[in-house]
Amino acid sequence: MESLIQNKPRQRSLFLDQIKAIMIALVIASHTVLLASLSSDGVGQLIKDAPLFEGMNLWFVWVSNTFFMNILFLISGYLLPESVQKQGLKQFAKNRLIRLGIPLIFSIILINNILPIGGLLVPDSPAFGQSIINLPLNRIGPQWFLIVLILFNALYCIWVGLRKTKFSINQALSVPGWRSWLISAVILGLVEMEMSHFSNVWINLKETNLDGLGYQGMHLFTYGFLFAVGCKAASHRWIERINQRLASSWFQASLLISLTFLAIMVATILMGNNSYFLQQAWPILSALIPFVGWGYMAMFFTWTQQHEHIGGAWLAKAGRDGFGAYLIHMPILYGCFMPLYLLGITNIWILSLSATILAIVLSFWGSHQLRNIPAVRRII
Repeated sequence: MESLIQNKPRQRSLFLDQIKAIMIALVIASHTVLLASLSSDGVGQLIKDAPLFEGMNLWFVWVSNTFFMNILFLISGYLLPESVQKQGLKQFAKNRLIRLGIPLIFSIILINNILPIGGLLVPDSPAFGQSIINLPLNRIGPQWFLIVLILFNALYCIWVGLRKTKFSINQALSVPGWRSWLISAVILGLVEMEMSHFSNVWINLKETNLDGLGYQGMHLFTYGFLFAVGCKAASHRWIERINQRLASSWFQASLLISLTFLAIMVATILMGNNSYFLQQAWPILSALIPFVGWGYMAMFFTWTQQHEHIGGAWLAKAGRDGFGAYLIHMPILYGCFMPLYLLGITNIWILSLSATILAIVLSFWGSHQLRNIPAVRRII
């Protein structure tokens, strides 16, 4: 029984930090084309002139979006109960509000205003020649993640405060089986499909200061579910006990669906009716997000646990730098693809890949340098 029920804190697992590093890198990669199309008329035209590249990027973003933010919310929930138990509810709430609130305010006021204000000086930018009062300033951008995380953390703290529960580890409760995950994927898939029907809501939201939620708001129920599952899983170490055979089988199904989508996407692009295909298929693709995502997430968890030595401590350290990299990556990404474009790189495949790799490296490096400052390290 002592092996099943424990109150002592567990050692931080390398594989969780390694996964965070990989997910943040994928987030940066998924923003390359979006940022380029919004902030550079020239690069935006290069993208429009390369329908195969545009389709491949859409496929990459769709596949990544089935799991990268999902897995980050699940890990956040997984690490939360033990942190609350260790720090105490009041101290945790205070520390978490500082750690999430200060970066949120700093990003909205400073980091996210760099691109629109800087665009005033770049002839290639849509902002060039505009009045500063017409610029999209003080937007939340990718920091929508912090707002949602603050909300989820607050709800958990309220729940713990009302129930006055104490965190403990009880491995007697088995990991949910495939039926439970399938039911959740179906229900959340229907919710995702229904949320996608309100496309005008999300499009309009993109023009407000809450623009980031216009890109991710339709997934909030899935994020909330996984955050809650992470909180529950922490008490039973479900992540460390995932059925490897089930994870492998589900991953194969997810990969098959992804490759099928890619094949149809390429075929419709070559036939010239890709827009019609996407219009008809998008509700189905939205409904498939949870099912496909569960397979990729399960494989990431099981594979990284078995192969922690491959990434080793350096990748885990990158994961701990990931929060800062997430905060600063947008201006760095712009600072990577614009000079390359102005230097004469007009092949969109080379431009996008080069800028993405460079931005990932510089974002993590920049975050690491910032975290060497004690005051900054306490926050990010």
